Amino acid sequence: MKMPGRAPNSNLHLDYVRDTLFGPVAQTVECQCQMAALTLQGRPALRLHICPPLPHKVERAHSVAFIWDGRSYHGLVRHHGKCGDGGLNLLLELQ
Repeated sequence: MKMPGRAPNSNLHLDYVRDTLFGPVAQTVECQCQMAALTLQGRPALRLHICPPLPHKVERAHSVAFIWDGRSYHGLVRHHGKCGDGGLNLLLELQ
């Protein structure tokens, strides 16, 4: 029986905001990502897997925005965690 493979990587242009001592800092980066739709307490959410190399301090992001397949996504980061492959999973509650 053939096992399903991982979703293909997409090259995404991520805009993310992180808090610093001097206030919010917006950053933009292009990176390879995989995306999966989820439901978080009855609300639409996404799991965004960012493949290595990781963008600068993306693990500190509190919101993320990007366009994928012509559709705009914006979400608040509810959870983040490092992966065994050196990547990062972000759980985004869509806004």
